[in-house]
Parts: sequence; C-alpha cells; structure tokens
Amino acid sequence: MKSVRVPGKVMLSGEYAVLYGGTAALIPVPRYLTVTELSNRDIEEYSPVIEAALNHQIKEIMEFEEEHDVPDVLIDSNEFYEKDSDGNVRKLGLGSSAAEAVGVAALRFERAGFRWSEYRKQIAMYADRIHREAQGGIGSGADVALCAYRQPVRFRRDKRGISIEPVERIDIGQIPLMHLVWTGQPADTRKMVKSFDAWLSEEGERARKLVSCLVESSHKIANAWFALSKDELFDCLDNFVSALLACTEAAGISYKL
Repeated sequence: MKSVRVPGKVMLSGEYAVLYGGTAALIPVPRYLTVTELSNRDIEEYSPVIEAALNHQIKEIMEFEEEHDVPDVLIDSNEFYEKDSDGNVRKLGLGSSAAEAVGVAALRFERAGFRWSEYRKQIAMYADRIHREAQGGIGSGADVALCAYRQPVRFRRDKRGISIEPVERIDIGQIPLMHLVWTGQPADTRKMVKSFDAWLSEEGERARKLVSCLVESSHKIANAWFALSKDELFDCLDNFVSALLACTEAAGISYKL
C-alpha cells in the first residue's frame, strides 16, 4: 500500500499575467490532499482529473504497470475544504484538481520504485498534460508545478515552453510575515479568465498595452519574492497590483473585494 500527500497552493503574484507569458510566484501551504493505493476499488466513479491521471501512459513505468496494472486509488481532499458558520462546506481554492493530477502521477511513480523527490520534473510534466487534458486546456499549469515540486516556485509558460524555477534557498530575514486570509467567497476562476480573455481579444491595442505592463510587472515581483528587501518587494508588489487592477477594471471583472 502506497500513499502520497500533495500540498495545497497559494499564488502570491502573477495571476492573469501567467496566462500570457508572465511569471507567477507560488508557495505551498500545509493543507494536504492524500492519494492512497487501494487493493479493491469500491468507488462508483472518479473525477475527470483522476480518471485521466490513471489512464495516462507514463513511459518510465510502463514495464512495471504491464506486470502489476495501474492502481485503484482513494482520494482524501478534506483539508482543501472548510465549513462556514452555517455548516456549509466551502472550497478553499488551494488547487484540488492540480493536486489530484500530481498525486496520482506521483503515486504511480512511487509504486514503481521511482522516488518522487528524484522525478519531480517528470511528474510535473505528466501531471500538466493530465490536468490540461481533463480541463480542456484551461489554465497555466502553475498550480500543477507547485504541487509537483512541493516548495516555492517561480513559474512561466510562453512560446518557448514551460520554465519552473524552484526556490531552493530562502533568506528568512528578507520575508515579511504573511497571513493568508480566505475571504469566504470562492472565485469563479473559469468565468473570470473567460471574461479577461474576451476583453483582451475585443479591445485591441489598448488592452494589449495594459496586459504587457501586467506581464512585465509580474516578472519583477516574481523575482522580488524571497530575494529583495521588504521595501523593494512592496514597491514591486504595488506596481503589479496597480497593473492588475487596471486590467481587471477595464475588463469589467470584480477582482478586488
């Protein structure tokens, strides 16, 4: 019996920009999705992401799975949800579908004797393909990269491909104390991204200039996290947020609560 735990993600900066070649900075949070191998499947159906992750061909472990088959799995995602004051279950937006793709891929690697820590690049690659297949190509893949590397990362996807830069060393003295606060209001990311993309397509040159500023500021703030002084970091963050608000307001998206 194998089991793996995948952390949730928070995107510190780079939202929207990362869809157009910008850089996102992400950190893991200590809430986990657990994927456990089952000897006997007692589940009516899997989610589309899990189904895709179990069916996707992984060449490194083909020989092992030809002999031992692909496992059935049990998914525990309770830590990715919380109950409100009325007892209603709310999704926290920690990247559950990305964690599912990574978790199943990582479990299959671990089960075949390939340690996750040594094959995180391959796991990230397969999980990205799986996630995009199940989600119809929507999303940047940044949350998948974070889940696969399980540490702070800078992520970029452009015409040249995917760049994942794990943050290996952090000067703790440089990082401001951060409190991650959930508003209690889940965002309809698919709807918001669709509106943003429609605005960019329809508005032409003015919209492209605003997005260009957003992308450029995303590179700067992504490089500032964990590296620059607090004053420099907040200057970069102010610039990114200002560019983001200019874009979302022009697109008619209620981004800021």
